Amino acid sequence: MAINKHAKRFLSIDDDRTLQLIVKQILVKSFGPQTLEVFQAGTGEEGLEMMREIKPDIILCDIHMPGMSGFDVCARVRELKLRSAVILMSAYDAEQDNAIKASETGADAYLSKPLKKGELLFVVNFVMRVAHLNDAVFEKNKQLEASLGQLKQFHQKLASLNEELRNDKRRLGVSLKEMTELNEQLESKNQQISSMVEELASRFDSTEGLLVTLIEMHQTQHRGHSERVAQASIHIAEKMGLTDYQIRNVKSAARLHELGIVALPTQEKRLEALSEEKRDAFESKATTNHPLVGEMLLKEFPGFELIAEIIRHLHENVDGSGAPDGMYGDRIPIGSRIVCAASYFDHNKMAAPDKSGAEILAMMEEKSGTIFDETVMGVLTEYVESQGDVKEAPSMHCSVFALAAGMELASDIFSESGINLLRKGTVLDQETLDKILKFHNVDPISGIIKVKQPS
Repeated sequence: MAINKHAKRFLSIDDDRTLQLIVKQILVKSFGPQTLEVFQAGTGEEGLEMMREIKPDIILCDIHMPGMSGFDVCARVRELKLRSAVILMSAYDAEQDNAIKASETGADAYLSKPLKKGELLFVVNFVMRVAHLNDAVFEKNKQLEASLGQLKQFHQKLASLNEELRNDKRRLGVSLKEMTELNEQLESKNQQISSMVEELASRFDSTEGLLVTLIEMHQTQHRGHSERVAQASIHIAEKMGLTDYQIRNVKSAARLHELGIVALPTQEKRLEALSEEKRDAFESKATTNHPLVGEMLLKEFPGFELIAEIIRHLHENVDGSGAPDGMYGDRIPIGSRIVCAASYFDHNKMAAPDKSGAEILAMMEEKSGTIFDETVMGVLTEYVESQGDVKEAPSMHCSVFALAAGMELASDIFSESGINLLRKGTVLDQETLDKILKFHNVDPISGIIKVKQPS
């Protein structure tokens, strides 16, 4: 049986051949064989045989079938430790809550019969997105584990070398010259350790930078939001006397605080963006759950545990009315209180660019002591006032081929892959123009280019 290694494998188990045909038509038409390859089995026993052969990524199984039930199939999948997402389905049963039993059995999702096309596609699409993110996190963890393994081997070699040096000291009586040489060797090893620590820090920064780029690519309408929130959060953290370590975590949390939105399905992303900019979000318990998704993605990365905790509590309110844990006052991590206020201010500034910073702060002050931390609000007000409301000079739209030397950019220039090529305020020269045109042939410029009108 030929299997496309690049496509996800979907196994449908049901004794209803008509429903099998409908499910296959829906999935093939919606995803295509390059994305999803559909296999079918008429009984639980037949399905288990196929699982051993094709190792499916997703299993859709009817609960009520002759022989093995869907619950039995799900239990066997978990016993075999297959990395398969299981979706159980059944008709309405007044005597038994099949959804709860499906969850207790280990199923990832439950659908009611008769199947609805939209619900089926939503669940399958969501499972595929989660599987893709899990694969990416798994691969990154393998890389980090390899790095930690190398560091452990180095420490073992260093311990062995130190033992050899101690033996030499006992054997030779440790002359002053020899002690000097040994100290130099140890200093060299310490420098190597420092270099490896710096390399690990660099890898941490690279991982963070990669995640920020992914957020920017999926949040094109909010480009620059994370960096602006990070700048404001750093200022607030410094003014409040946080340690360098705390400030670094606050900065990272600010840059990654919308990571959870990227992991949500497209429709949920749109709802997230709407609720973040226009909701009276912090006054209701119906808050969005993207901070929990962001926490889930980050907490498995070594070094990101405290950053994940800050992101988890972004929607807590100081009066205890927030989510997910109903924390209040100083029990909410200080980083969460800082990033919450900075992000709320910037989102409102993007949503209403004609409003002044003072007007937005006045609106936020009404919620100070209930939603926002009063101390944080005081430092945020100082930061906004120090920045001022800059009035942009008149600008005009320009294509990449119409750019000329001497023009000043009125907005950043991004490529379609999300790379920030040039910053706002850059004055173009001929050398820069030549580089931009060459890059455009490989990775085209995204969006409209704005340049300042000559005075």
